[in-house]
Amino acid sequence: MAVNTKTEYALRALIEIAHQGQVSAQKICEAQRLPKKYVEYLLSLLKAADLINSTAGIMGGYSLAKEAEEITFKSLLEAVKDESFATACQQRKGKFCIGHGCTLAPFFTKLEGQLNEIFESYTLQDIINIWERKV
Repeated sequence: MAVNTKTEYALRALIEIAHQGQVSAQKICEAQRLPKKYVEYLLSLLKAADLINSTAGIMGGYSLAKEAEEITFKSLLEAVKDESFATACQQRKGKFCIGHGCTLAPFFTKLEGQLNEIFESYTLQDIINIWERKV
């Protein structure tokens, strides 16, 4: 399964923030080897979705707005507007889907619902726990 860079980089930034407590965008980029401009954009999306807080100034940086156990993978996908896991019938009605007469629509609707349940079931803390076992 392919994960787009928006989701991957935002998740890596969240992991770094969770580990550091409060950290600058520069430090996130250095630790995770990510491009700063892109990360700053993603951080703005995460902040707008109330997943992180920011503090200005020399001692400022980013911190989690919620406990890691309260941030779901689904909320991350929504924050960065990642629709790559949406089924074609649900994502772009009319462009790739033949419409109401499509006999596959119920299947894709069910599949998307199951994916959303899985994405909702994983928290940032779950992902960190899995990541720490691999590192």
